[in-house]
Amino acid sequence: MSDTRVGATLTYTGTATPPTAAQVPVDTAGLVVALDVPAGVVLVRAALTVRAPSDDVTVNLAPTATLATSGGQTVLDPGQPITWLSLDWGARRPLSSVDVRLPASPTQAEKKGRLSVAEGGAWYPPTPSDTVSVNAVAPLPGILASRLLVEFVEASSTPPPVGTPKTLAATQVASIALRAPARPPDLTATVGVGAGSLFFHHALPLLPRQELVLEDALSDALQRAWPVDLKSGAVAVALRSSGLGMFDRVQLALDTLEVIQRWSDGAESQALAVDTDSLVSARVTVPRDRALSEVRFHVRHQLRDEDLPLAPRPPSLPALSHHCGSGYSAAQAFRSTRAMGPLAALDLHLRPLSRRVVGTLAFHADVHDRPDDAPLAGASIPLLLEEEGSPPWAARWVAFTPGKPLALGTGPWWVVLTVDEGDVLWSLTDHAETAPAPGTLTPGTALHRTEAMGPWLPREPGLPGAEEDGEALWACARPRLRPLTAAPPPPPRLQLRWGTKVLEVTAGSDGTVALDAKALASLTPPGGSTGSPPPLEVLVQSRVAGDITLSALQVVIPRRDTYALFPR
Repeated sequence: MSDTRVGATLTYTGTATPPTAAQVPVDTAGLVVALDVPAGVVLVRAALTVRAPSDDVTVNLAPTATLATSGGQTVLDPGQPITWLSLDWGARRPLSSVDVRLPASPTQAEKKGRLSVAEGGAWYPPTPSDTVSVNAVAPLPGILASRLLVEFVEASSTPPPVGTPKTLAATQVASIALRAPARPPDLTATVGVGAGSLFFHHALPLLPRQELVLEDALSDALQRAWPVDLKSGAVAVALRSSGLGMFDRVQLALDTLEVIQRWSDGAESQALAVDTDSLVSARVTVPRDRALSEVRFHVRHQLRDEDLPLAPRPPSLPALSHHCGSGYSAAQAFRSTRAMGPLAALDLHLRPLSRRVVGTLAFHADVHDRPDDAPLAGASIPLLLEEEGSPPWAARWVAFTPGKPLALGTGPWWVVLTVDEGDVLWSLTDHAETAPAPGTLTPGTALHRTEAMGPWLPREPGLPGAEEDGEALWACARPRLRPLTAAPPPPPRLQLRWGTKVLEVTAGSDGTVALDAKALASLTPPGGSTGSPPPLEVLVQSRVAGDITLSALQVVIPRRDTYALFPR
């Protein structure tokens, strides 16, 4: 069977490079979790976990920030002196350090930088110190800001009195690095192509090592975007941040249901022909290692208008049989103490010993516990068996159908099998697998004779080695009767089989079988890892022949998958 695991891949479409291999970037470009959904899968629940790194992992805000200078530069020019510069990165986040570098030449007098920060409003000096050194990494106290202003002054200058203008020094600047913890300043999540549909927004910077778990909102959003009608398709979840950030964990968990609606041969329904007192099956290919949570199907049967009072089930190689042919014939008596319907057909369990067998099956009245010499009027049916292949040939049921149903009435009557050409074995048994109900048709004496007009002789009372008071032997036969009153035939017996486990099931009045996880608890997965997985089988057993249709199949199998998308 095809794999029904949802494929999940993580893709970053931006240009940022993570500080180490243990992080993955997220910014305005988007970090995309792409799901490849196979056909036949329903989403129950989804959970996406992201985790921010600790504060020892930092990013440089300067390359993506908007630069402004006193000289109107948008890109630093080391050859053009400036008195101040500002960086605007557009998102509120804590600052770890600043590193302003001056060109190595020409030699400049000692300079310092006076810092101010802002969050969309006025500049504010955030630190107790008035200035920071240049050409060195200056730590910052983690104050939250979205803009930074650096004003250059002489190193020896003192802060001016409050309210007096600042005295700034023209300075050539080679570079600036402004570092902040790599945790994202905010997070939004969408489902769908392009901009997608927003389903989650976290407005504040993530805390160190903070985990965010998107579950209920993600499940609802994915279910709305999931392929309809159990078709295959693609679904994408995009994570975005207004500024560059990092995650050191992105993990997805999906609870899905695999819904199987076709039988193993690919058909949506199964049309099965069931013989008299036999069993047919239909198969569903299922994984061997997961429990079933639901099985549903509809069964419809059109059975013959027949009654089967006897249902012997002899083995394929019976221990004892009548030998018919080469001068031998056999007879079997039946009796009933109440009126029964006419005989529609009779099945005998026969095993041919020759490639061609020709003979006659006849119905006789009883005369002194023996078959009458002449058969009943219109009650003789020809026998013709022609075998292919090499012997030995297997024993099987052979049907004899009279031209019209025979009214045999109550009291004993006989079935006589005479073979004129070839040889055949008529199986003997000492019991019926299902005992007949009191008053219905029951088997009587089994007789045989060794010449055409010779006497009828009884068989031994039982099988070799059987107890002396065991059941008397009778020749395996299945009379098929027409019911005296119009009544629907008994419904077939239904079972589910999976490996060695078998579960009895019952269809509702409308023919629907509906089993939930509780009802299926005993039908445990067969497991194993080698060979083809055993299919789930629907077994249909009927005493009466006819046609069985199985449709509206739905087998539901839960599945839980966890994807450690990055890095673990």
